[in-house]
Amino acid sequence: MLTEDEIFANENYILNLLNEVMREGIKDYIQYLENSDFFSAPASTKYHRDYPGGLAEHSLNLLEPLKLSNSRLKKKEQLPEDSLTIIALCHDVCKEGLYVGDYENYRTLQGHPANNKHSVLSIEKIKKHIKLTRIERDIILYHMGLFSCYEYGNGIYPRGFDESYKKTPSCTDFCGH
Repeated sequence: MLTEDEIFANENYILNLLNEVMREGIKDYIQYLENSDFFSAPASTKYHRDYPGGLAEHSLNLLEPLKLSNSRLKKKEQLPEDSLTIIALCHDVCKEGLYVGDYENYRTLQGHPANNKHSVLSIEKIKKHIKLTRIERDIILYHMGLFSCYEYGNGIYPRGFDESYKKTPSCTDFCGH
């Protein structure tokens, strides 16, 4: 659980990182985030970071592992810093406005489009403000797994998935869930 000060610090850190991105439309995207519940929303209702500020914290927690993975690629295959920032901090933006209720009583807003195919919805929300590269789009699209954008929300998960997901939040951050 995060304190209000920690939520505020994460918000400021994310906004500072996004302000460093040299991409047309980034200022509009930042304004969109500031007018949403992105910084105060949970990342989920029952799996990982299911508390106020969890969505922003989850997004931030992806940035360093993504940078580390990128640094291990051949120089010509590495993504630019702006791409890493956009991928990590924007991949779950569709979850803003998705959850209602209070801590320990969060529930998914009935009929919200992110209940299914949330990767696709995140891309659509980002593209309203920022032009994504093909690689950025593909990484966000498949961040839940290769075919997840088609099967997400069907309730088809391996046995024990719920329990292991709850126990390993850092793993789920790294995987991008």
